[in-house]
Amino acid sequence: MVPMSPRLVLALAVAPLFAATAHAQGPGGDYYGGDYYAGPSATPPSAYVAPYVAPPPRPTRWSIAASIGSMTLAPDDSPENEVDFGIGQLAVRYRGWRHLELELAFAGGKQKLPEDMARGDGNREGDLRMEHVTFAARYRFNPHQRWNWWLMAGLGATTVAHKDASQQQAEASQRGHGLMGIGLEHRWNKFALQLEGKAIFVGPTEEEQMNADANGTEPTGISGGSLTIGGAFYF
Repeated sequence: MVPMSPRLVLALAVAPLFAATAHAQGPGGDYYGGDYYAGPSATPPSAYVAPYVAPPPRPTRWSIAASIGSMTLAPDDSPENEVDFGIGQLAVRYRGWRHLELELAFAGGKQKLPEDMARGDGNREGDLRMEHVTFAARYRFNPHQRWNWWLMAGLGATTVAHKDASQQQAEASQRGHGLMGIGLEHRWNKFALQLEGKAIFVGPTEEEQMNADANGTEPTGISGGSLTIGGAFYF
């Protein structure tokens, strides 16, 4: 056997190490010891795009309502002397809370005579007219349902005067009132049909109150009720 020099033995031992290193690095490349190659041929990571979320629908808090119906008023000390009015009403409402709604309502109408008091031509219009302004609050029990109902209470002023009365006479006939009511509604998207009944309590005029105070008596009150049906538009 031919003896090998120490230099030859060292060269043969180191040669496999150099070969493994050259294979891992590749010709002309930079060595990277991790598990991801970010060279020119690598596919770039895709950017994350958040899914589009539609904004919530705009709440319909405002509404305008128009209705027609009847109202009956009678003195508390002589309820048989009741007076009927055919009325029309216009209301602006704002529901600023989930269940609570505020309302400003204007109503008015003319006296409607009983059938046995109709004139010869069948006209049943009387000589009195009525004006009615109320600021009220409503509590809706299920405002987001198709069918919903509410309870309401309000304060305002009622004027009952002759249909030909002057503005000064009409103002002198103004009376404060309070009312309570219950209503039912069937609603579509923007439109609703409504039915509402109210109990009304009307106080004295300013002059009646002054006379009662001077005599040490209580003025006669007036009470009654109304029933109206109509529609509302929400926006």
